[in-house]
Amino acid sequence: MKKMLVAFGLLCLPFFVSAHTRWFAEEELEPFHTTEPTVLYLAVWAVIAITILYMAVKFHEKGILRLAWLKPKKPHAYERAASTFTMVAGSFFLIAGTHEYLFSPNQSIEAGVPYYLIVVQIFIGLAFLLGIATRTSAIILALTWLSTFYYLGYVSALEDVWVLSTAIFIAIMGNDYFSLISFSYFKKVFKPFNRYALSILRLGTGATLVTLGFTEKLLSPEFGMNFLKLHDWNFMQALGLPYSDYLFVLSAGSVEILLGLLLILGLMTRIVALVIAIIFTIPLFILGPIELAGHLPHFAAVVLLLIFGSGGRFMFFHRYNDSKVRV
Repeated sequence: MKKMLVAFGLLCLPFFVSAHTRWFAEEELEPFHTTEPTVLYLAVWAVIAITILYMAVKFHEKGILRLAWLKPKKPHAYERAASTFTMVAGSFFLIAGTHEYLFSPNQSIEAGVPYYLIVVQIFIGLAFLLGIATRTSAIILALTWLSTFYYLGYVSALEDVWVLSTAIFIAIMGNDYFSLISFSYFKKVFKPFNRYALSILRLGTGATLVTLGFTEKLLSPEFGMNFLKLHDWNFMQALGLPYSDYLFVLSAGSVEILLGLLLILGLMTRIVALVIAIIFTIPLFILGPIELAGHLPHFAAVVLLLIFGSGGRFMFFHRYNDSKVRV
């Protein structure tokens, strides 16, 4: 039983300790220096990651644990789900804008974000919610994300690459089922790309996890160390394991990168999404509803991947052999 708790705890690491961008840090922190064997820690995690990736490839090739029964059978279920995703994303952008930050809390006016971009974000959120010029607004959202390279630098832009994949997904799928205005010039233009939309969303979600695993954890452990000094969330020690706070932070980054890689490669997408969806709900009991508001588009994207799978495009390994699929 104890081993099961430890395993579950390791899976939970990236989501427990990255509840908010920059680990609740309110100011710049000094780089963290340690005498602990960093290379050894990362080498062990590399072996674990390679082993899991190898198993995932084998499972993928044989169609094991595909969970295809989760996919709805009713007509237009995917299109309706896409419209719902658009509205959820719109709610998030509206909340972010009214709280005066762009995409994530660390990208505020104080950080160098022009106020007009925040206003644009609010209008984009409203457009997504109401279904007015949804695809046009998605194009504007993509351009807004591109502008963060100039105003905030490439690191901040890449940490929010999910915004680009969300913009592309919405530009392709739109909000056609819950819109006030059904006419859309770009609907016919983007319709041939419908089969790529979900895969693009998967790639963006995975790339965000990988980026944050590196930038906020492996390369900048000081944020995690500062957080753990303020909040005693190193539950590995509570299990009686000699697990330092530094190792805890590196483990968080390693697991986050691993899950992101699995999504990017399209391996066991539903299983990965299921794990993420379950764990996304845990901080709600610790931090309250505001935690859900801060992760609305991420949670919605994970649910889409859980229900509809990887999208079947941009796969890096052999497709499923349907004759051997075992749910």
